[in-house]
Amino acid sequence: MAPDKDRQLAARTGALYARIWDLFDERQWEKFSDDHFTAWSPLGLPENYFRGKTVLDAGCGSGRACRSMLLKGAATVVGIDVGEGCVRNTRERNRDFADRLEVKLASVLEMPFPDGAFDFVHCDGVLHHTTDPRKGFSELVRVLKPGGRLVVAVYGRGGLMNAAIYAARLFRGMIPIGATLAVLRLLSGNPVVWYAVIDCMYVPIRGNYHESEIRGWLDGDRMENIKRLDSAWGAYAYGRWMKGEGYLKFIADKPNTDEKGAGSNG
Repeated sequence: MAPDKDRQLAARTGALYARIWDLFDERQWEKFSDDHFTAWSPLGLPENYFRGKTVLDAGCGSGRACRSMLLKGAATVVGIDVGEGCVRNTRERNRDFADRLEVKLASVLEMPFPDGAFDFVHCDGVLHHTTDPRKGFSELVRVLKPGGRLVVAVYGRGGLMNAAIYAARLFRGMIPIGATLAVLRLLSGNPVVWYAVIDCMYVPIRGNYHESEIRGWLDGDRMENIKRLDSAWGAYAYGRWMKGEGYLKFIADKPNTDEKGAGSNG
């Protein structure tokens, strides 16, 4: 895709999410953040895992995952996003941690960091909204230190839920987002519901993947200790006919090896 077109799509995506995050009040956002690594996307890591680490949240959005890692004692949390409003949200909502937080306007497809810059890299729900998710995945691995840990998540293929989402997306050009938001706010006071619908219907790019594809990426970049994580999709316990392959969330380690291939994963 042409660079100008890619940048336009990224800007539209960032602006869409910033519009959603601006609707959360402080209490709602803190609940949104608290639920992220507990009720919705538990990582299964030791309680003190983040303490003293330098970590990246690639596609920081509202800053909810940044907050979680800061509260867990990360020495430095770096967040990047393609949306200026998302960068603002992350920075302002985590203002109490300004001494340990850096937020940059940047794309996961071309990150402004040297190789091996981070102990931990988190990218949840981002790659499937980009023009080149495989390239973005390789960028995540590139900036991760040998021996570091990666968490990555994308939408899975199949199921009635995805069929309904793509049917609704056929009408997104006919129904203004403002009208949809107005109806949603009448029906529910929960901004997570608004986010879920707007995310499904209006985001410019929404890719879906087979589990085997994502495992292929992980294997292709020689990641180790690969494990698929449980997520909130498990709450929709209707079987594959409804949710297809679900939400594909993985945790894996980058090999801690020297150039000759010796060494072990820490």
